[in-house]
Formats: sequence, C-alpha cells, structure tokens
Amino acid sequence: MAWVELQWDIPSEQSEVLSGQLFSLAALGVQEDYREGEEPRPLQPWDDPNTVVPQPERLLLKAWWEQTDFEDVQVKLNTLIATLDVETSVHWVPVSQEDWANAWKQHFSRRVFSDKLVISPPWEAQEGDVILEPGIAFGTGEHPTTASCLEALAVWADLPESRTCLDLGCGSGILALGAAKLGLDVVGVDIEAPAIVSANENAARNGFTIDFSQTDVADISERFDIVVANLFAEVLVALSPDILRVSSGYLALAGILVEKSPMVEEAFASLELLRKKQEGDWMSLWYKVPTV
Repeated sequence: MAWVELQWDIPSEQSEVLSGQLFSLAALGVQEDYREGEEPRPLQPWDDPNTVVPQPERLLLKAWWEQTDFEDVQVKLNTLIATLDVETSVHWVPVSQEDWANAWKQHFSRRVFSDKLVISPPWEAQEGDVILEPGIAFGTGEHPTTASCLEALAVWADLPESRTCLDLGCGSGILALGAAKLGLDVVGVDIEAPAIVSANENAARNGFTIDFSQTDVADISERFDIVVANLFAEVLVALSPDILRVSSGYLALAGILVEKSPMVEEAFASLELLRKKQEGDWMSLWYKVPTV
C-alpha cells in the first residue's frame, strides 16, 4: 500500500487548530515536527530540569492519507488554506510501505516504563514486551503525551483498588495495550473508525482481548478505576463533565499545549492534582478522584 505525506509549514501557535482541521479531513495521523535546522538543543543532565526550551516561530505539520484519497484531500486542503489568514506552504511526498517502515526504524525504539511494561517495535522486541508494528497507526510511546499516560498506568496499575481502565481517544490502542499488559480490564473508545481497526490489530498481535469501539463517552454508564485521555485541551474541557462522571479513582490527562493548561486545570479543579509535568510544548496532568 502507498500513502502521501503532507508537510505543512505553519506558525507554531496555529498547530493545535490546524491539526484538528487535518483530522477533520480524515488524516490517518498528524505529527508536529521541527523545520530543518530548527530543532532545539535537548536538555543535558546538568541543565535545570525546569528549563523551558524556547520553541521556533514555525513548525511542520505532517499528515498522512492513502494514495487513493490524495486528489480529494488536496482539493479540500487548498479550500481550507484559502480561508486562513496565516502564511503557510504545502509540500506533498509519496510514501511507500518500505519507506514508512524504514522511517520508523529511525525514530521508534524500545521504551521501558516499568519492569512490567515495555513498548517495543518488532525489530527490538524481547520476550514479554508489548509490540507495536510500524504503520499509519500513531502512538508508540515516543511522544511525551503518550509516555506520560503510560507512566501513570505503570504507577497506578499496581494499586489494589485499580482493576478497570478506560482509554479515551485510544488511537493506535497503545495505552489500552499497556493497561491490559498490567492486568487491568480495559475499554478503549475513539471517534475515528481507522483508529479502532488499528487498535484491534495491535491487540490481536499481542494476544489481548480488549473492547475497542466508537462509543461516545456520553453513552458510557460504568465508572473506571483509571481513565487515560490523550486529547487536545479543548476536547478535554468539552468532555470534562463525562470524564468526571466515568472516573472513580485516577485520571491521566495529556495532549495539552502548555498555554492551554489553565483551561484544563479549571475544568478539573474538583480533583486532587497529583502531578503536573511540562515537556517541551506539552503539559500532562495526573489526578486523584475524591472518594464519594
């Protein structure tokens, strides 16, 4: 199978809104990346861990579609760009299956979250690892938002009161797979049909039976000991009444741009904040739900 990759040069402050627009055009995945030569220096062990790394004014949004959808998406994207009052430039790149797999080998490596939870690509997998095959399904544990949720699962799954988990916006299913590996009874939901297909494939590859569906969180009646939600800040705020309703123990929120964190914190102010961690442009929040 072949895909096309969009490389969209945009102002950094527009990344969240425009990422959402790409998903509305049925992108199979969206990724933020630095323009060539503009990636900031990584923090060193001797640096202050609270150092805020300055971000460039512009970045690349990368998104992927199947080759067969290219012409239709190109027309829709050009229509979208015509409505925007921002300076942008677009570049399209064909991507073959072989190109895709080789690219992932450069960026996806084995990641240890605890002695019970390791996420790994097939070429680095060891016995007992959760294996993710490279492909259009995104979510590997490399991004700090995904990693934060996996770290939370590794901590909370060992608690005696933790038995059930909801992965809200499951994507590739990586968080649900991690929860299942840790022995939790997991449900995963996502509004995108391709995400459910990918999540089921990853679960089957690892021998897990997980309930993945496009069920709206508003239609979920049960409560979960752990809820993980790696979503945009605006989505977390909009869904906050339902997220609070289905949460009965611990809640990990990620996918939050630093400047949007206050709105999320306000929406979940009734909970006990356990951890607030910034990594680059991203903020993650861990909460404890008060006992009723």
